[in-house]
Amino acid sequence: MTSGVARNYARAIFELASEDSTIPAVEADLRAARDALYEDREARDFLASRIVGRAPKRRLILSAFEGKVDPRVLTLLLLVAERGRARLLGEIDDEFERLSRIARGVRRATVLSAFPLGDAEKGRIRSALEGRYGGSVELKAEIRPSLIGGVLCLSEGQEIEFTAEGQLKELRDRLRSTHANQP
Repeated sequence: MTSGVARNYARAIFELASEDSTIPAVEADLRAARDALYEDREARDFLASRIVGRAPKRRLILSAFEGKVDPRVLTLLLLVAERGRARLLGEIDDEFERLSRIARGVRRATVLSAFPLGDAEKGRIRSALEGRYGGSVELKAEIRPSLIGGVLCLSEGQEIEFTAEGQLKELRDRLRSTHANQP
């Protein structure tokens, strides 16, 4: 889950990239910077350290990224390092990627089932979700043995349940409300 602070940074740089239609380039540079910093544990720990001052952090970021990434990405890297938030870079990148997908009309969905789904089943589920959401859907399937029949779809914070357990709960709730409404 993305923190509110990381979400704010991601939205700010996304809006800037939207202004001049450079979202894909900024997304690639942000991802490359994140990967480079995450691969180098010493650099990551150095940037996260409260003991290290701003100037050495600034020098590290400039030496590693100046002229190699979009200037807005460089500014973001300097800002998060200066404010002691370099560890949020992964969350910032994830949120930027989510905003980019939404701008392209693509939704990510995870379908959970008790058993592996075949390609035809995944295709039908993808088509149903695309119809529901009115856009393209990137579908990922996972197995959850605890499900009792059916599938559970998770997408952008929404849950769509097509399981036997869900149908039984719905029936129970309807029976309770019907019973409660009778004199």
